[in-house]
Amino acid sequence: MRRLLEVLQAASDYLAGKGVENPRLVTEQLMSHVLKCPRLQLYVRFESELDEAQLAALRAGVRRLAAREPLQYVVGETDFMGRRFKVDRRALIPRPETEILVETLLQDGSVWTAPAPAVADVGTGSGCVAISLALAHPEARLTGLDASEEALDLARANAELNGVAGRMTFRLADLVAGVEPGILDAVVANLPYIPSADCDGLPPHIRNHEPRTALDGGADGLRVIFRLVGAAWSVLKEGGGLFLETGCDQACAVSDLMTAHGYRGVETRQDLAGRDRIVMGRRAGSGESACR
Repeated sequence: MRRLLEVLQAASDYLAGKGVENPRLVTEQLMSHVLKCPRLQLYVRFESELDEAQLAALRAGVRRLAAREPLQYVVGETDFMGRRFKVDRRALIPRPETEILVETLLQDGSVWTAPAPAVADVGTGSGCVAISLALAHPEARLTGLDASEEALDLARANAELNGVAGRMTFRLADLVAGVEPGILDAVVANLPYIPSADCDGLPPHIRNHEPRTALDGGADGLRVIFRLVGAAWSVLKEGGGLFLETGCDQACAVSDLMTAHGYRGVETRQDLAGRDRIVMGRRAGSGESACR
């Protein structure tokens, strides 16, 4: 057996040598997961000894981190909107920008005035967006759509984990294919938006481990988003909203496209770094102006 502090220091040094960012923090997070204790509690346990099972689990985790696998995949979970979600290679790791997407939709009172608003999360991945909305609005009818059955299996597991599986639907689809026209109060999506040429230059923990299909948005990064802007129009009710996460330099192009398609009230919201990140607009009603 070895002392906790000794193992922590050795693992941190090893990961630093492998080029892992914030090696001490990452090691502490891995160790808190293996030992099933809050990270700060490690500081009062420095002199405690780790048994062989704990050491083996830590060694396995450190090897995966050294191969630049994301910590979230190594521990198998992450936090999103204050809830725990399972994550693995079947879907992207939820990020803070996507929390802003959820918050933007939750703050849009017009979506939630219906007795049972119908909302579709397109490209649902881990299900974090749809599940967070279902938790905030139990009366809503949430559907998660994805082109990957593996991702949908993960989303279903997360719905079970968070206690909302009985009031959600997850379905295999290309964008909104198969959705009845004019029935949705909102469509929300975090779709692939990285230009194809930029994907190979992503950091290795993203490039080598997260699913390429969930990252690659085509030559300009907007191929899938542009398809959804047109497709969402047909499934939204009059006045229904489209809420999109975009790349940090794409909001203007997406706003212009939505306006050209007839969406009204097109607006943007910024991420934590002050960059335009979320674009939203509404399907104009018959005879209604589509101007911003």
